[in-house]
Amino acid sequence: MLKLLSRPLALSVGSAVLLTGLFAVPAAASADVTPQETGALGAVASTLRINEIETNGDPDWVELINTATEPLDASGFVLTGRGNDVTLTLPSNTVIAAGAVYVAESSTFKLKKGDKVSLFAADGTTSLDSYEWGDFHLDTYGRVPNGTGDFVQQATPSKGELNPTPTDPGEGGGDDAGWQSVKLNEVTSANDDPTHDAYELVNTGDTDVDVSAWMQSDSTSLPAAISAPNGTVVPAHGYLVLLSNQGLSSSGDSVKVYRADGSTIVDSVGWGDSDAQPGSWSRCADATGSWAHTAASSWGVSNATACAGTIIAPSTPGGGEVSCQTEAASGSGPAIAGGIAWPGSQTPVVSDNQCQFVTSLSGQDVSGLDIDPSAPNVMWAVKNKSHVYRLVKSGSLWIPDTANDWSAGKDIVFPSGSGQPDSEGITVGPDGFLYITTERDNAASGVPLDSVLRFDPNASGATLHPTHQWNLTASLSDAIDTTGKADSNLGFEGITWVPDSYLTTNWFVDQSTGEAYDPADYPGHGTGLYFLALEKNGHLYAYALNADGTFHRLSSIDTGLPLIADTQWDADAKRIWAVADNSVAGSSTLLKMDAAGGFVVDRTYDRPTGLPNNNNEGFAIAPNSTCVDGVKEVIRSDDGNNGGHSLWSGTVSCDLALGPQGPNPPASSPTVAATPSTVQAGGVTTIVAAGLVPDTEYTVVLHSEPVTLGNAVADSTGVLTLSNVRIPADTAAGAHTITIAAASDPATIVASIPFTVTAVAVVPAGGNSTQTGNAATSATLASTGAQPMPAIAAGTLLLMLGGALVLNRRRRRVASAE
Repeated sequence: MLKLLSRPLALSVGSAVLLTGLFAVPAAASADVTPQETGALGAVASTLRINEIETNGDPDWVELINTATEPLDASGFVLTGRGNDVTLTLPSNTVIAAGAVYVAESSTFKLKKGDKVSLFAADGTTSLDSYEWGDFHLDTYGRVPNGTGDFVQQATPSKGELNPTPTDPGEGGGDDAGWQSVKLNEVTSANDDPTHDAYELVNTGDTDVDVSAWMQSDSTSLPAAISAPNGTVVPAHGYLVLLSNQGLSSSGDSVKVYRADGSTIVDSVGWGDSDAQPGSWSRCADATGSWAHTAASSWGVSNATACAGTIIAPSTPGGGEVSCQTEAASGSGPAIAGGIAWPGSQTPVVSDNQCQFVTSLSGQDVSGLDIDPSAPNVMWAVKNKSHVYRLVKSGSLWIPDTANDWSAGKDIVFPSGSGQPDSEGITVGPDGFLYITTERDNAASGVPLDSVLRFDPNASGATLHPTHQWNLTASLSDAIDTTGKADSNLGFEGITWVPDSYLTTNWFVDQSTGEAYDPADYPGHGTGLYFLALEKNGHLYAYALNADGTFHRLSSIDTGLPLIADTQWDADAKRIWAVADNSVAGSSTLLKMDAAGGFVVDRTYDRPTGLPNNNNEGFAIAPNSTCVDGVKEVIRSDDGNNGGHSLWSGTVSCDLALGPQGPNPPASSPTVAATPSTVQAGGVTTIVAAGLVPDTEYTVVLHSEPVTLGNAVADSTGVLTLSNVRIPADTAAGAHTITIAAASDPATIVASIPFTVTAVAVVPAGGNSTQTGNAATSATLASTGAQPMPAIAAGTLLLMLGGALVLNRRRRRVASAE
């Protein structure tokens, strides 16, 4: 049992770090504290928050708050400051009471203007909370309400205490009763009068709202009085256009509107480079919709007309701060060596509205994507915080569908009806249901839970409950630690479905049996296998998921990637995509079936040169039915920080000029030739075959009675050559056939050619012969010239002697019978 203290607790770490823990109200008595494994980061992330920051102190300090109802052991947790690259580690036995705050400070932990403070778990990599600010000091800024609200400037610091609840923000100004109905609705960074750097407020309520005492800031300034040339009242169900009190940057900025206290935020919005000009950055629909770049402005009236007009795709966000900022890309590594240029556009563009994926649990962390095979204008997106979206195409953007309760996406749970699935990958099965992978339960994130959940996308309500769960964790004991926290965040990242017809056509080998895959071995599995991408080793694992909840693992496939983020079956290319995020610099591989029935890397592609090297975890590819001018859309999702955007859209060629695959691939009309095509028995010929599978071994056979002439491997262009092949000397004269077949399946002929063998010449004593190639060819199948007379006479004599011998033997048999 640990004794919780109601007075400051001084802790020294080395000679430089001093941490002061203040356990605030309620006053601490004694309590049993269960030491918390730092691996249980899902629970910690929702309870331990940064609550107040001082950057202009002596020393600077950061206050943390435990929002849970139980004491929290934060030993070893880490704070970092980006500007000076400083780190502060909480010492052992750091226990924060329920609802209490804890101050961490150090003489070496210096924070700056335009800095960022981040809070990590004891592993130093799992992000729990962060706050970033503009070009000014925080003196001090704290969350209001404590632990959950936005950071606002404090009238006086409340170091070691809960941040005070402000008095009525409306005091000192006009009556802003009904202020909750006021929202930002439109903004521009254009310098065109009279709407120079303007923004618009909309009032959805039934009461006029006086905003005369309100304040406003941009991404780097402190709140200041509003600039109101058009009056200070937002009429009921009406609009008010104000001018920014700071110049708004066209390269990315934000507007925040406050009540009179300068701390209560009414609304805020940010945008990226050129997103607020020309035209406006507008809500579609008014007050409640997502933000979009409209080519037209609509000051003082509804945005409906502007939103129905031309929508300009958002650009890569610049320096603008947005409310849904998440973590920056981390863990970057080198690309796969030998990759070739991405076969499509090199400059993908943002294809979602800003902050459209925010939920109560997380910001823009979209992980998996899949275009619905039955409707290419529908795409499914899953967040790794137990939430899924049905997106529809609107112009160049993918936006949430509004039908069947999908407008804000839907939560997903485990079969128990509870838990927080760490949902990473998604695919649409042949039954139209959603199959979503998990690598853990975020409510107990120190324990691996690599499973597949099946959901009915047509179910109503805000939460989807799974019809099935296949818990595959134990089957991965050869790849991950299935019980400890070490690999709980290195599990299944992606999933895709591959039809049995493709697998059997190409003689896919079932590694569990060592034989060709037979779908009949797995009754109840449906019409295909599910291939799941395991982050830890970059492999794909093929599973038969049976309707009764059982499963069977058939294969482990090396994708050529050390780590993997997503996978997709390409039904048009008849290939499987394996895609990495920034851990492998965005490389991707394309897998085909080889002659032995196993998947191998067919192509390795580099990341498009204009695609930021972010945590791009999701990957979806449109079908060829959508091709225009030889290209189709490919979409990636960013699981990290892209200025409030998660989707990038680019293109890929509809024809990747891929070769054949499999043991007996449908090659482009394989051919074979023999030179010469007529050879005397014992002579030689050269055999050349083309149109074969590159780097595949083939067997060359002479028929009718099969005689193997040799084996050879086709080169990188699919050409095979056997030079100076000797025809056996005892080969019967006449018409024959030379065939080509894959060495792995010699019974299936892929190419053949007629071939003629002539008899070996009979050379008389002292006679002459003509040599052709390496064998005598003085005689042929049909002689057309006269034979020399001595030879004819000798032949006649031999025939006469043979006849006499036969007659004599017959007579002897008759005599003995009498």
